[in-house]
Amino acid sequence: MTTKQYSADQMQSIFQHRFEYSRLLTELTDEQSTFISSQDYSGLIDLLMRKQTVIEALHQYSNGDPPLQQQWRELRDSLNSQDRAKCEKLLEETEQNLAEVMQKEATSTQEMQSQRDRTRAQLELVSGGIAVQDAYHDDSHSSQFDSNF
Repeated sequence: MTTKQYSADQMQSIFQHRFEYSRLLTELTDEQSTFISSQDYSGLIDLLMRKQTVIEALHQYSNGDPPLQQQWRELRDSLNSQDRAKCEKLLEETEQNLAEVMQKEATSTQEMQSQRDRTRAQLELVSGGIAVQDAYHDDSHSSQFDSNF
């Protein structure tokens, strides 16, 4: 099995692609929050499918043999300072974007759980109301006044 070693230009291109995908993922996560707040679940499902596509693309750029992180460590010291600084800036911005996505995902998860809990409480109220209504509901056969008394 052969392993692929990236050149400095290829590595920089990979980092640029990863950054662009992380930026797009941040934008989609912001849009996701809007769908959750407005309880637009069909829009949310469509958006989640787009997010999955972006995540898969990001994952493709992150995997390699040897792993990208290892290749970067091996290549980093051989780069001139300008190329190294550019790559490190892309890496840092990508990590910041992904950390922001993770924080927003946690917030979105909490919002969805809150909405679920509110829906559950409303259903319990409705269910309780139906049970009370059934308990007091007049059955047409048992509630007739017996005039032969």
